[in-house]
Amino acid sequence: TALGLLIALAMLLPNAAAEAQSSPTTATATATATPTDYDSDDDGLIDINNLAQLNAVRYDLNGDGKQGTASATDWATYTAAFPNPASGMGCKTTGTPLQPTCDGYELMRDLDFDTDGDGDVDSSDTYPNWTPIGAGASSFDSTFEGSLTGGVMPKISNLTINSSSSTEVGLFGTTSADARIKNVGLVDVNLRVNTSSNANIGALVGNNAGEVIACYSTGAIDATAGAGSYAGGLVGYNRGTTTDPATIAASFSRATVSMSIHAATTTRMDIIAGGLVGHNSNGTLTATYAAGAVRGKGGDGSQVGGLVGDNAGTIIASYSIAPVTAVAAVATDNAPKPSFGGLIGHNDSSATITASYWDYIASDIPDDADEVAPEGKSTHALIAPSDATGIYADWDDLTIDGASDVDPWYFTRDNQHPHLIYGGHTTDISGNQYLAQIGIGTSYYSRRSGDTGQPREGMTLKTNRGAGLADLRKGNWIWESSTDGITWTTLFPLPDKGYSRTISGAISTFRFVPRAEHVGKYIRTRLLLKTDDYAVSRAIGKIKAASTTNVAALGFASGHAWPRVDTPITVAALPTGATDAKGLWYRCDDNTDTPSGCELVGSNLSYTPGDFDLGHYIRPDIYYKKDGAWMRASPGFTPEKVRVRFSQWRNK
Repeated sequence: TALGLLIALAMLLPNAAAEAQSSPTTATATATATPTDYDSDDDGLIDINNLAQLNAVRYDLNGDGKQGTASATDWATYTAAFPNPASGMGCKTTGTPLQPTCDGYELMRDLDFDTDGDGDVDSSDTYPNWTPIGAGASSFDSTFEGSLTGGVMPKISNLTINSSSSTEVGLFGTTSADARIKNVGLVDVNLRVNTSSNANIGALVGNNAGEVIACYSTGAIDATAGAGSYAGGLVGYNRGTTTDPATIAASFSRATVSMSIHAATTTRMDIIAGGLVGHNSNGTLTATYAAGAVRGKGGDGSQVGGLVGDNAGTIIASYSIAPVTAVAAVATDNAPKPSFGGLIGHNDSSATITASYWDYIASDIPDDADEVAPEGKSTHALIAPSDATGIYADWDDLTIDGASDVDPWYFTRDNQHPHLIYGGHTTDISGNQYLAQIGIGTSYYSRRSGDTGQPREGMTLKTNRGAGLADLRKGNWIWESSTDGITWTTLFPLPDKGYSRTISGAISTFRFVPRAEHVGKYIRTRLLLKTDDYAVSRAIGKIKAASTTNVAALGFASGHAWPRVDTPITVAALPTGATDAKGLWYRCDDNTDTPSGCELVGSNLSYTPGDFDLGHYIRPDIYYKKDGAWMRASPGFTPEKVRVRFSQWRNK
C-alpha cells in the first residue's frame, strides 16, 4: 500500500509542475502588494500628490486618516484616493502603546485644475467646479501645509468655482480655530459667485478662524451676493475671538476683487470687500499686502478697502497698492455709496493699525481724502527705503508662526514696493511674488517739477527687467490698458514707424507714453518670458491729463491753409523752450468737440494725407517737453477736409 501511494505521488508531481508553468500568474495573484507610506517624511502629515487626494480631504477634516463620521460612500472615495495604505497611513507612532498619529496634510507638488491642459477649466476637466473643503459646522480643523522644494512653495493653479448656492467659497469653505494653512500658492483662481444669500468668499478660505501663514493668490474673484457678505482676495471673513484671534501672516494677494450687492436685495444693501481680506474680526494681519484692483458696489453701509474692507482686528507692518473703486448700488445722482479707503474701508473703534500704509497714487485715492486709517504715502516714499528704516523701522523682528525676531520683508532698490521673502516666497518664479515684484520695475522717464509721481499723458513710462530675472534673457513686453483695473485690453503698435514704438507702447516695447485717450485709465506692462510665464506690474495709478496748450501751429507744404492728398502737413512752430517733440495724427469724420469716427493714422511730427483721408478732417496732437515736463499742444483740426492732390485741383 505504501509503495502504491509513492507511485501515485510520483505520477502527480510532473502534472502539478506543468500546471504551475502554464499559469505563471497563479503564484503572484495572492501575493500582498507593499503598503504605501502616505507620510513619506514622517512629519505626521498625509501626503497630497494629486487632485483626487486633495478632494478626499473633505472626508477626513481632522486629518487623522480614519473614517470617523464619514459615510461608507464618502469613505470609499477617500480610500480610492489613498489605496493600500500602510498602517496608520504610515504616520509616525507615539504614546504607550505606540499609535500612529496623523495630524493633517502636506501638499507635495504643484497641482493644476486644468487637467487636460487646454487652457480652460470646463466639463472636460476632472474638477471643473470645485466644491470648497469644509462647510458650516463641518470645518477643516487640521493642518494643510505645502512642502518646500528648493525653498519654493507648491502652487495650485486654475482653481475654478462657479456657484449660485455656496455661501462659504474658496479652496476651503470654513476653517476652525485649530486649522493651519501654510506655504500654499493659488495661481489664476477664477471664482464666480451669484447668490442672494449672505456669503463669505476668498480664494484660499471663505470663512477662516485659524492660521494662514505664507500663502498667496492671483487671479479674479467676481461676486454678487446678499447683504452682509464678505469678499477678499485671499480670505473672505477672518473670524477670530478675543482669546483666540484668527491669524494671517506673511501672505499677499494680487487677485482682483469685484463685489456687488445682489439685485434681489432691496434693504440693507451693504457688502464688504478687500484686496486681501473682506472682514477682519478679532483677527491679526502681520506682514501682508494686496495689489489687485478692488471694486465694490453697494449701499452706504458697505466698506471697500485696498487691504481690508472692514477692520475690527489688528493690522501690523502691511500695505496696499490696490486700485480701489466704490460705486452706489442704485444708479441715481444722490444714491449713497460705500465708504472706501486705500488701506481699509472702515476701521472699528477697537481696531489697531501699526506701521501700515497705502499708496495713495496706486489706489487712485487722493492723499487728502477722508481715509479712515493711517497712513497714506506716495509711491516714491514707499519704494525709497532699501532696508527696515524710516517708515519701515517697525517691519523687522516680527512675531510670525510662533517665532519672534522674524524679518519677512525684502526692501529692494529696483523701484519696487517691499516684497515677502518668508517661507516659500523666496525663489518662486512661476507666479509667486518673486516674479511679480522683482521681475519688472516701473519708473518715470520724465517728471513734472513738484509732481508726486502720478503718471500723466505725454510722460514716458519705462519698465525694465529686474535683477531677479537676469537668467531669463528672452521675452516680449506687452502693454495693456483698463478702465476699471480688472478687464484689460492689449495695446498694439501704431501703423507708422518713427516714434510709434515709444508713443504707443505695445508688444516688444519697454517704454510707453500715454496719449489723450488713455487719460483716466490704468496702464500695466506684462513680460512674456521664454518659460511662458508672465510677470505683471501695474503702472502706478490712473493716467492724468497733461497740461494742454494751443500754441503749436500747422504748416502746409502747398502754401495753402488746407490739406491735400500727397502734400505733407507739418508742425510749423513749437513753444519757446521746447526741447523735444512727438506727434500723433488722427483721421476724423467731423471736427466737433467730440468727433466721431477718429482713427489714429500717424506718429511723426508731420503727416502726409493719402486717398483714405479724402473727405475727412485731420487732427494732430503734438507732445513737447518743456522744463522737464511733457505738455500737449492740440491746434485743433485742419481748417477743411482733405482735398484731392494739388495737381488735380490745379487742373480743375
